[in-house]
Amino acid sequence: MTQLTATVKAPPMTVHHDHIPPAPRPAPVEERLRAWATEDLDRIAVAMLIQEHALLARPAVRRVLVAQTDDGVRADWTHLSLRLLDLELDDAEYAFLEVVLAVALGRQVLLDRVLPLGERRLAVVLRALAAWAGVDTIAVGTRS
Repeated sequence: MTQLTATVKAPPMTVHHDHIPPAPRPAPVEERLRAWATEDLDRIAVAMLIQEHALLARPAVRRVLVAQTDDGVRADWTHLSLRLLDLELDDAEYAFLEVVLAVALGRQVLLDRVLPLGERRLAVVLRALAAWAGVDTIAVGTRS
């Protein structure tokens, strides 16, 4: 008995791929806030948050502070001031945000609010005060 073997030729494979470029990732919120902050007090307050970095990295703080606009984002200082007690902050974090808000909103704050800040946050505040005063020659930090 003879065996017949049939060879079946498969049609050429074509791959159809619609190239849809991925949506561009938005710039980090720090960059978008820095771009928004053109007024002196906003610029200084945003710089304080960026330099401190730990608070701005917290999702709860971002939800309260960062407001989406048609043009990008902006810092909603009033909303932050109204929701500050809801953020479950320790005394140093709370005091730092009070100072940031005092700068951003042109409010008064008692000087004793800097007492719980610690060295790193205090340096941020001192650099911000120097910038607010228009002084860029004062060095803030540890001297060797």
